[in-house]
Amino acid sequence: MVKALKTKVGNPLRKLVLIKLADNASDTGECWPSYRHIADQCEISRRSVMNHVKQLEQEGFLKREYRKGEKGNSSNIFHLSITKAEQQKAGEYTAPPSEPAAPSSESAALPPSESAAPRTSHSIEPVNEPLNNKPKKSRKEVFDFSSWPAMPTEQTLNDWIAMRKDKKAKLNQTAINRLAKHLHDAVNAGFSVEDCIATCATRGWVGFEAKWLINAGVSPTNAADEYSDWAGNVFDERDPLI
Repeated sequence: MVKALKTKVGNPLRKLVLIKLADNASDTGECWPSYRHIADQCEISRRSVMNHVKQLEQEGFLKREYRKGEKGNSSNIFHLSITKAEQQKAGEYTAPPSEPAAPSSESAALPPSESAAPRTSHSIEPVNEPLNNKPKKSRKEVFDFSSWPAMPTEQTLNDWIAMRKDKKAKLNQTAINRLAKHLHDAVNAGFSVEDCIATCATRGWVGFEAKWLINAGVSPTNAADEYSDWAGNVFDERDPLI
């Protein structure tokens, strides 16, 4: 994130896309969010995201690896190389005079009804909100599921979180990370992440181990990559999804 923030790419929306990719990336610079997820987070169109990613790839900031799942679905793995690209530019970059601030099909300005600079809070830069008489909102909790081999459907994830809340087992990042190992074991045994989370939700399992599925009589589906396009997306506990 720090490297992305300090990097000059010559276009504000393109830099926003790079920052979003860096936010999802692992320590080795790998991430695999969908174009739609990036578009939603950056508040731009999916086509604009694809154009900016293509330009970032041409300038050496990233490489795309096309991945196709067993079910015919596909996703991209992005390999970031921000430092290498900066070294190639020798620390100096001047955007071509003819390059617009946004693709021709999309304006960088917000609609007239919106503020030109909406307040955005990042985890690395706290914002002090003004005092008012409104009730304080609970702190926004953001979870990272990138350690999981794949993601279940939205409905299944909904049901699993609701079950945990009913059992007073509030979801946190530690629980997500600890569950990852058992999900990988289950996927290697032929089960899908959908199988695992759906069974936990219906049987009221707060904990989970791959062997429990076999003992429960659940048959492997060999669908480990069925939802691979979800991998790496950030889940917000205040979203309507919950």
